[in-house]
Amino acid sequence: MNSKRFHIIFDLSNINQKIADVSAIESFMRDLVGKVNMSILHGPVAVEGIPENPGVTCFVIIDFSHISIHTFTKHNEALIDIFSCKEFDKESAKRFCQDFFGVDDSNTRLKEVWWGD
Repeated sequence: MNSKRFHIIFDLSNINQKIADVSAIESFMRDLVGKVNMSILHGPVAVEGIPENPGVTCFVIIDFSHISIHTFTKHNEALIDIFSCKEFDKESAKRFCQDFFGVDDSNTRLKEVWWGD
């Protein structure tokens, strides 16, 4: 393995009303890319869910991999996935996500995966 890999998933609950706002989610994704000090290669691309599973799914391809989000309006949840071959400030990314959706640590679950030397 020649490069490191950094993967973090934020599972947020009890989030604010931005959960269903496609343009707000797209803006969030553009700003999150800046927070992890990377550049957008494509996107953001956002779509609304189906009536049985309402919410927003959005992804952006970044210069070192991708960021995606899935929001679930029925459950007031959002799952944010950042995968990169370039190290980034995970704490800054977490705070940005929490601030945007109006949650604190009690409504945040975090899973981190790391590969490399």
